[in-house]
Amino acid sequence: SFAYARSTWVQATPAAYAVVEAPQQIDLKFDETLGPRASRRELAMIHGNATMPIEHLEIEVIGKTLRAKLHHPLEAGTYRVQYRAVGPDNHPMTGDFSFTVG
Repeated sequence: SFAYARSTWVQATPAAYAVVEAPQQIDLKFDETLGPRASRRELAMIHGNATMPIEHLEIEVIGKTLRAKLHHPLEAGTYRVQYRAVGPDNHPMTGDFSFTVG
């Protein structure tokens, strides 16, 4: 039933599993508008065993996009992004993906 469909992220920049130069920001684009209050701080970036402190990220919600602006360039390595965003009917959307800075 379509009534139980849940929002999912449809595009990530950098893309999942991509090898990229150090990005300025990370965008997660969803298929529906996000609730800004509940989505803002719910993002973690993990490099090795270290979770990057939230003060290194400036997180904003722009319509369907959850954006993390990076205050410092990322070192080479693999990063895992864990997110929790909230859609218009207050259901949580959670997940994670990885990308590599080469």
